[in-house]
Amino acid sequence: MPSIGQRTTATSRDSLAYHVALANKRTITTELTDRFELVVRDASTANANANIRRIDLAKADFDILDLVTNNDGSIAYVASAAGWVRGYELDSGRLLSEWRMGSSATALALSADAEMLVIGTATGVLCLRRLRDGAQLQCVAAHSSRVSALAISGATLISGDWSGTAARWSLPSLREETRIPGTGFLSAIAWSPNGQTIALARNARKPVRTPKLNTAEKKSPQVDPQGHNAIELRPSSLEGTAITLEDHRSVISSLAWIGPDLVSSSWDRTVRIWNTTAPGRVRILLKLPHLASDVAASKLGGKVVVASWGTESESTSITSLQLLYPRR
Repeated sequence: MPSIGQRTTATSRDSLAYHVALANKRTITTELTDRFELVVRDASTANANANIRRIDLAKADFDILDLVTNNDGSIAYVASAAGWVRGYELDSGRLLSEWRMGSSATALALSADAEMLVIGTATGVLCLRRLRDGAQLQCVAAHSSRVSALAISGATLISGDWSGTAARWSLPSLREETRIPGTGFLSAIAWSPNGQTIALARNARKPVRTPKLNTAEKKSPQVDPQGHNAIELRPSSLEGTAITLEDHRSVISSLAWIGPDLVSSSWDRTVRIWNTTAPGRVRILLKLPHLASDVAASKLGGKVVVASWGTESESTSITSLQLLYPRR
C-alpha cells in the first residue's frame, strides 16, 4: 500500500484501557486501575494530559464491555457485565440514565443522530431505546448466543454473536432483513464510511482471557495459526461473496475505517491497516508490549487512537497516531 507516515504519542500509562472513542477533538476511554473510570481527554490541546476529566464507573467486580459516544462528544453510554447500561454527560460527569438488562450488557450501537441506542446482551437479546425520553421501543430474542458486536448505518443495524451469525435489521422496527451463519466467534463489526461495505472480525477462539492463554503469550503473542482469525469484507446486504483478510495471529479485538482503509487491533499486540481496494496490501502501524483491546479512528484527519493493557510500570495504555498520507 502507499507509504504512510505517522506521528505516535503516548497519552496514558499504567492502566488497563478497555475501550476508546473519538468525538469532537475528544478522546474518551474506559480504563481500569483500582476501579473502572470513564476518562475524557481534550485532544485539541498540545498537552495530551491537559484537561482530563475522570468519571467513576464501578468496582472491578464486573468488566466494562462496551462504550459509545455521540458525535459531539458530550454524552457517552457504557455497558457492564453487571447488566447495566448508563449514560453520562461528559462535561459535568452527571449520570443521565441507567437501565438494567437482566443479563450482561455486552454490546452497544448509537445512531448517528443520537436518537436511538441499541443494546445487546449475553442471552442474545437486542433492545432499542429512544434516547430523548428513555423509552424502550423494542426488544427481540435476536441471537442464540452472546451478542458480541453491533453497528448502525442510517436506518440499518448489523449485529453479530459468538456463534458466528451476523444479522441485518431495519430500525426502528427491529425487523430482521438478512441473517448469515458463519464459523468462529464474531468480535467486531464496522461500516465503511460510504455505507456500502461491512467488515466483520471472526476468531477461531472465544475472545476470553484465560491462564492458559496468558502462559502461551509469554512465549509469543502470535498464538494462533495463520488464517484462524480473519476479517470479512461483505456488501452491506451481507449477501454475496466475502473478501477475507488474514494476517492477525490472535483475537481481533476491534475494527475502524479511515476512508477506504480499514484499521484493526488484536491481542497479537499489533495494529494493522488494510488497503481494502487492494486487499492483499497490509502494513503494521503499531507494535505493542501488551494486547490491543480497542481502536478508534477520526472521520477526518487520519487520526487513530489505540487502547491497550499497559500493566507494567510506565507502560502505555492509550496511544495516538496521526497518519500522514502522501499527496494523491
